Amino acid sequence: MHISDEDELILRLSNHDRGAFEQIFRTYYSDLTKFCLKYVRDEQIAEEVVQEVFINIWERRSNLTITTSIKSYLFTAVRNRSFNYLKLQLPKEQKKVDLESIGYMEEEDREQDLIMSELNEHVHSAIQRLPNKCRIIFNLSRNAGMTYKEIAEELEISVKTVENQIGLALKKLREQLNPIWDKIMLLVLMNLI
Repeated sequence: MHISDEDELILRLSNHDRGAFEQIFRTYYSDLTKFCLKYVRDEQIAEEVVQEVFINIWERRSNLTITTSIKSYLFTAVRNRSFNYLKLQLPKEQKKVDLESIGYMEEEDREQDLIMSELNEHVHSAIQRLPNKCRIIFNLSRNAGMTYKEIAEELEISVKTVENQIGLALKKLREQLNPIWDKIMLLVLMNLI
């Protein structure tokens, strides 16, 4: 899309022109959904995230300030919403999965599973206490399954920075989980006997 065309579209959008909004939506929706899917790994959630971005744009159309291209603005907005999803929703979903899995266990395994759930809570809590950038990179690597190279490209940082942040995360997690290490080892030994 040519710059002057974009300026005209933004102007029309700010004047409540539904046609301009629909044109932007049709042009970018599919690519934005595919882009978001790389982060959230769920097609329905990706569609919801992209729709939220467009809803937000329509609601703010009168005061919308776009200093880059529309495409760049949209992809940045989707990336930011995806990160928010990863920060806020994945821990809740992980807890839900843990609780559901406990419900299907046989009675004699229930106590051991509750202990494991408690240990998972400690691990989750330790992850939440990581510095923000470190936690985001760690979650993208471990929860979203992205490679170091993919993370570096998406966050516009070097692969070395990703490696350093993952190393820092693992070091901090070892330090934070050290006090319960004896409980973890006791549980493992009890299962071996």
